[in-house]
Amino acid sequence: MVEPDLRVPDGFPGQRFLMLPRPIVQRALAEQLPVELLPTCVGYFPEAAHHYFERPHGCSELILILCVRGAGWVEVGGARYEASSGHLIAILPREPHRYGAAEARPWTIYWCHCTGETAEHLGAMLRRDRPCPVLEVGEQSRLAALFEEITDELSRGYGANGLLAASMALAHLFGLAIAVTGRHSAHSGGALRVRRAIAYMHQRCEENLSISELASMVNLSSSHFCAVFKKTTGFAPLDYFLRLKIRRACELLDGGEFPVKRVAAELGFNDPLYFSRLFRRIQGISPTEYRGITKTELPQGSVSPSSASIPLSP
Repeated sequence: MVEPDLRVPDGFPGQRFLMLPRPIVQRALAEQLPVELLPTCVGYFPEAAHHYFERPHGCSELILILCVRGAGWVEVGGARYEASSGHLIAILPREPHRYGAAEARPWTIYWCHCTGETAEHLGAMLRRDRPCPVLEVGEQSRLAALFEEITDELSRGYGANGLLAASMALAHLFGLAIAVTGRHSAHSGGALRVRRAIAYMHQRCEENLSISELASMVNLSSSHFCAVFKKTTGFAPLDYFLRLKIRRACELLDGGEFPVKRVAAELGFNDPLYFSRLFRRIQGISPTEYRGITKTELPQGSVSPSSASIPLSP
């Protein structure tokens, strides 16, 4: 006996489901919005038993799914990933996929389709070149509230102001999701190793470190270490270390006790001329010129040049 296929794409008690007509989408993107970012379809599916959707050729729009209760799964690139409360799924445009609710504890989800050039850019920022579409967001009430806000705005009609409000709420949702997932990824294995390497650099700012020494310290190959470090901080490891040295040089110059040659030597530079050239390249002025800048010459509320070169941590 063949069992019936109970899988359904929608139709759940208590659901909300809104879709913009295609002409409205085209007009909004062409005329009304300051950025090319528009939610085209948005919904809320509570306890979506047997929920299932498959798109072998992907979707032209970017898809966001926020799981707030229960569990489900998503499959992209031939790999299957589990999702549960506190996870956000980001499926990129034209990415073949399928997803569905778990049998035992079907998920409760907010979801949104969005389009526009900005949507593709923000989606790429959210995924960060990762094959896994399931992103950890932890406590999700703020994201859920933004899905609700988008739904509320679209439910009031298709006026220009409402579409603008929905677009801006979606931009806020993306920004918050990128920030939250970034903070969670900062506690991943690779990022933790980068933080250890940076702490090691701080402790040995007066020395000259090598890539192999740094990579060995965090148990990575040199090539893998360089790739992870650059992705996490935006700088190559030795470039970061040199900028850290220049930050420390600024602190010593602020103290006013040492001549420039002594500052260079304190930080492991045997050639004071090279030190001066490096300082100018990073800070935009020479060490002597920097020392001549007094606190009263800086605009009120401005940041000292010594604090603007690199992030303190990844």
